[in-house]
Amino acid sequence: MSMARRADIISKCAGAQVFSLEREQQGDLTELIKNEFGSLERFKKEFNQATLSVEGSGWAALAFCPKTQRLMIMQIEKHNVNVYPTLKILMVLDVFEHAYYLDYKNERAKFIEAFWNIVNWEEIVKRLKEAME
Repeated sequence: MSMARRADIISKCAGAQVFSLEREQQGDLTELIKNEFGSLERFKKEFNQATLSVEGSGWAALAFCPKTQRLMIMQIEKHNVNVYPTLKILMVLDVFEHAYYLDYKNERAKFIEAFWNIVNWEEIVKRLKEAME
């Protein structure tokens, strides 16, 4: 099912959880994003750029380093050859063609923008808490 279709279903289902940045992104995640990127908008801009510039097929990820207690945006290309084993992945966006081509054709940027409509901040906060333990 396409991301656009999933976003539409999420927003239309009765009683569906609507994920709000303001409500869901709280505590340590907010602080870490502000410390590392300056603001949520700057983080989104950097994540979008990293995702857009993934060479060929791969993923972009928001990761947390338990040793430094810092967030980082990383590109994962060619089936994980550049993933550090100590980093904890908090959020990932698949930019292999199968993820977006049927709905967005070659317009990867539109796919990336649509991604922000369905980000589950609650799950990211949960993963961060687990990574910080």
